[in-house]
Amino acid sequence: MNRKHIAALLLGALLSSGLQAQDTKPAAPPPQPDAPKAAPAPGQEPDPKIIQDMMGCMAEGLPENWQKAWFVIRQIGVDPKDESRRYEADFFFATQEADKKGKRLHTCGAVKVLEGVAALNAYLPEGQKRWSAATFTFHRDGRYQANYDITPFKPPAKPAAKAPAKKKPEPAK
Repeated sequence: MNRKHIAALLLGALLSSGLQAQDTKPAAPPPQPDAPKAAPAPGQEPDPKIIQDMMGCMAEGLPENWQKAWFVIRQIGVDPKDESRRYEADFFFATQEADKKGKRLHTCGAVKVLEGVAALNAYLPEGQKRWSAATFTFHRDGRYQANYDITPFKPPAKPAAKAPAKKKPEPAK
């Protein structure tokens, strides 16, 4: 009979300590592996993965002795149907920090870099999201700069139509 009392006391002690542990230490919520991130907002620091992906694409064409790499992106048009903007980009690298001209850089493809630029737009204030040109510069030591030109886009002027050729006057008869 003593065994029953001891077993009951042990069981009671285990249950009461288990309840106390639950009271003092709340259970952690189950991990959510693909929980959505908060939407980016103007003024926040950009997601570093965006910058890493852009630089990773550019790194494919860089020589060992590069010091800086940059690209210049310009708006070249607006689609009249849906008003989506069209861009072109030129990529460069330099082996000297002071070199402003650089040499052409062959990347993994402009599309991946331009997707990164589009993702960075979410972090810009509303008045700067309609930029017409931008220059992104990446330095070997990890620094980077982004300069946006918010001058409104003006499509290139269409050449004036040529005036019809003048007819030679017919000789009088």
